[in-house]
Amino acid sequence: MPKPSFRFKQFTIQQDRCALKVGTDGVLFGAWVDYTGAQRILDIGTGTGVLALIAAQRAPQATVDAVEIDDAAAAQAAENAAASPWSDRVRVHRMDVRRMNASEPFDLIICNPPYYADYSTAADERVGVAKHSDELLFPDLIAAMDRMLSPQGRFAVIIPLNREKELIAEAGRASLSPIRRCVVKYVAHRPAKRVLLEFDRAGGGVREEELTIENTGPFDYTPEYRALISDLMLNF
Repeated sequence: MPKPSFRFKQFTIQQDRCALKVGTDGVLFGAWVDYTGAQRILDIGTGTGVLALIAAQRAPQATVDAVEIDDAAAAQAAENAAASPWSDRVRVHRMDVRRMNASEPFDLIICNPPYYADYSTAADERVGVAKHSDELLFPDLIAAMDRMLSPQGRFAVIIPLNREKELIAEAGRASLSPIRRCVVKYVAHRPAKRVLLEFDRAGGGVREEELTIENTGPFDYTPEYRALISDLMLNF
């Protein structure tokens, strides 16, 4: 059973009121994102607030806005932000991103979206909203992102590998092209399950990457994964 709190080296996530807890995908994605030059960052579907706080740690020059549709999760994410070292730079908004209008565009938008399609609905309604794309379809996500991304901005996302073509096609309709791609294996001898993608409007080719989290089993982490998250996680 997940613990009610999750400690990082520089901040703590309280998560007892959030439907989805801190997990490998979120930490991996937050560590992989390139925050270079980002001044205004938007985290869509922040949940516990973990991605917003990783962004604040990794991008000390940036302000971070985080959007969450679930009341309890948004309230707890706001509390986590307020208790962090970056309370003056992280703002949590309880709202539907499809109705959000930014006063200024963002130069980096990140999202660990609800991405399960054609799966049975979760028994817990809040978990279902957080996990299943019926609530935030890829076209909705891309439309919201396209509306709020600056002309030179970048968009980064983590999704299942088997939905990559679908998202790239949708992004292409908004004139966004992948520029960075990382295929992720949880364990070395098993098939890849996730892909991390970064898009912009300029295109110009894709930088291909691969990452394996564990060599043979639990806690046997690869040097590459350890290096990626060493400034975030305790005992790394």
